[in-house]
Amino acid sequence: MKPILEKLTLEPKFSFVVLKDVLPYYLTPWHYHPEYELVLVVKSTGQRIVGDKIENFTDGDLVLMGPNLPHVYNNDSQYYEGNDDLKAEAIVIHFTEDSLGNGFFDLPEMALVKQLLKTSERGMKIEGKTREIVESKMHSILSKKGSSRIIELLSILDILSATKEYRLLASPGFMMKNNTSGTERITKVHEYIMMNFKKDITLDEVAGIANMVPNSFCRLFKSCTRKTFSSFLNEIRIGYACKLISEERQNIAEICYSSGFNNLSNFNRQFKKITQKSPLQYKREYQSTMD
Repeated sequence: MKPILEKLTLEPKFSFVVLKDVLPYYLTPWHYHPEYELVLVVKSTGQRIVGDKIENFTDGDLVLMGPNLPHVYNNDSQYYEGNDDLKAEAIVIHFTEDSLGNGFFDLPEMALVKQLLKTSERGMKIEGKTREIVESKMHSILSKKGSSRIIELLSILDILSATKEYRLLASPGFMMKNNTSGTERITKVHEYIMMNFKKDITLDEVAGIANMVPNSFCRLFKSCTRKTFSSFLNEIRIGYACKLISEERQNIAEICYSSGFNNLSNFNRQFKKITQKSPLQYKREYQSTMD
């Protein structure tokens, strides 16, 4: 299923959107939009999909998502049964890079926030003490007006930019974007992988692109990515496979070969290793979440 482009409305008197939803259940379908989105689940349970990452959510779940990242929050089945005692509550902030002025996030003082925005392109689940602090500020910003509202947003972004208490959600393969982090050599290799992961790629081949012998390349690659080359390549391929599954255009065998794998058994093995689900389990879980 292709995600739907959602067009968000902004009142002329505001530079960014802050809202609190209190609903019988979350209504928005599988969608994306050009705004950054910070979502605090105040109350409710269910499953969310961010890119190719399917996880359960409950009260206090906090996620920052970058522009055009497909996502959906679906409540558990009892929320759709007309139970008036169950409510789906959330506080949501939407903003763009121009919300506070053209080029604002390019200021030298905003360098860490700029990096945060880049990191959020894959979705970030905020955890630990950071989550607790930002949760409090998300409630606080609802009552802020004027410059206090802007200051509270900047405070939230400042806290998030300094923390290591987060997990990335969507895989690089799902995002299909070039990551320019790391050394120039690794960046060139990454670009080559993203262009060619659907066909055979050998270690000698990518080491040659980096102008290194294989052993030295492997050490450099792992120091930059914290993964072996083969593990990284498999994650890219499986992320892309998850994207193909979500589009529901091919069967599992076709997706296997379209993602760069040469045999179905290895595809199934790597898929389960990376997602903790078989391809069929992932497909059923995705379809049930979309129903």
